[in-house]
Amino acid sequence: MPLKFLKDLLIYTSKRSLKTCWILFKLMIPISIIIRFIQEFNILPYISTYLDPVMKLCGLPAEMSLVWITSMIVNIYGGLLSLFAIYPSLSEPLSSAQLTVLLTMVLIAHTFPIELKIAQKAGVKFGFMLLFRFGCGILFGMLLSFIYSTFHVLQEPVHLSKAFMVQDPSWKAWILNELKNYLIIICIIFSLILAMRILEMTGFMRRINQALHPIIKSLGISEEVLPITIIGLTLGIGYGGGLVIEESRQKQLKPKDIFYSLILMGLFHSIFEDTLLMLGMGGHYSGVIIFRFIMAFIITFVIVRLTRNMKEETFNRLFITKSSIKKIKSTSI
Repeated sequence: MPLKFLKDLLIYTSKRSLKTCWILFKLMIPISIIIRFIQEFNILPYISTYLDPVMKLCGLPAEMSLVWITSMIVNIYGGLLSLFAIYPSLSEPLSSAQLTVLLTMVLIAHTFPIELKIAQKAGVKFGFMLLFRFGCGILFGMLLSFIYSTFHVLQEPVHLSKAFMVQDPSWKAWILNELKNYLIIICIIFSLILAMRILEMTGFMRRINQALHPIIKSLGISEEVLPITIIGLTLGIGYGGGLVIEESRQKQLKPKDIFYSLILMGLFHSIFEDTLLMLGMGGHYSGVIIFRFIMAFIITFVIVRLTRNMKEETFNRLFITKSSIKKIKSTSI
């Protein structure tokens, strides 16, 4: 029995890991090549110039703009790869506070093409969610940087593992280093998926969900979308957002309930996989977990209170897609 259990667990983890890696690498490899050419032709300073003011607001070097852009366009793993690619060229290493600020911003705004499309299919406007999460990323970065600098904490320099970095500038060395990085990422993803599966099977995830239930309910999120929201927070928008889409097709969920659920999910989701990854990268728990948790719930609470009594017509015009509005009208006839 234990052998069969172990075999099934490894087969499940391997299949999911390979599927996840295939999806990731299709996006990450082209980005890695682009970054290599950017470095080869010294284009980075020109890109950084345009986003320098935004990064300065968050207390970060202008070069970190490329890391955040890559995270938003590709995914978290692509952003981390670009961080390792850029890090050796920095004039001085990031402090622990700066790295935590950057990683927190990445957690707020990443994988836009996929996650915003899921939100759009669920009924929330793509443009609004784009501006909302991008703006919150900057806001979180500014506030967290201000807190760390004001109290002079986490100011020690961070030395990222040289295992990921290219010491030899030749193309051959770069290709070998990239292959090594992808192998390490495969191992990380396998470990994370295995850990997630064990947490699910042991009932730990269920206990976390039960603990989150009263907190999320206090925000004013409807009971109908509460279970889906909790799944999104723990497992990610790919799961939670996908379930919102499915539930909205089977049931007549109110646009406001869907909107509030996706607002909270957008700011605080995948609290196991993504958070563990960022902590492993050197991010401090005070920003990656505590600050992000508090800010996500405060912002969601404020948005719920500001829009709860808003007229349906006005609310739908501002935040809900036209296709969802048409669907609502057709079902009400």
